[in-house]
Amino acid sequence: MPDMFADELNSLNRDEVMGRLALKLPMISGEMGTTPAGIAERTGLDAERVRNIAAGRRKMKWSEYMSILFLLWNDEKGREQVEKLGLFPEALKNAMSVNRNAH
Repeated sequence: MPDMFADELNSLNRDEVMGRLALKLPMISGEMGTTPAGIAERTGLDAERVRNIAAGRRKMKWSEYMSILFLLWNDEKGREQVEKLGLFPEALKNAMSVNRNAH
């Protein structure tokens, strides 16, 4: 990874992006026709933990953020919401060499 991507990624406020995803998770899951527990099932995460994250009772871990993010990114409606709400920061996309037009 080029240094500029590493610097950009290191400056990413992880708590802020995880908090925004947690806050929007009920709405996004509804748009996808599921629930936070359904998101948990599809990612292999603990359903109770994801429900608590979505309800603001637990803080999301980075690994949980990444699991949920990639599930959303690979769902048409989920991706639409992720893009609209800016939940996949450009710094992270750049660091991971994600092509937004690839499907």
